Amino acid sequence: MKNSLALGALIGIIFPLIAYVLTTYTNIQSAFFMEKPIAIYVMAAVVNLGIFRFSYRAGKDAFAKGVLLITFVAMLVLIFSTGLKV
Repeated sequence: MKNSLALGALIGIIFPLIAYVLTTYTNIQSAFFMEKPIAIYVMAAVVNLGIFRFSYRAGKDAFAKGVLLITFVAMLVLIFSTGLKV
């Protein structure tokens, strides 16, 4: 795996996109997490932060920064789009 910011961003966008598809086009959110409306997005962020940790410890600093950048951008988009109070 190459140590590039763009590749990290590309890999980092996968799990937030999966979370978006699951919450928009399926009823998984309402079936399993009825009282927690952003649970699937939080799980996507946790997976991305796990990828960040392991890639950073492996010496792939630029890759890890790309994953972290996308994770924070996705969470900011979630906060502003759903109107969550921080």
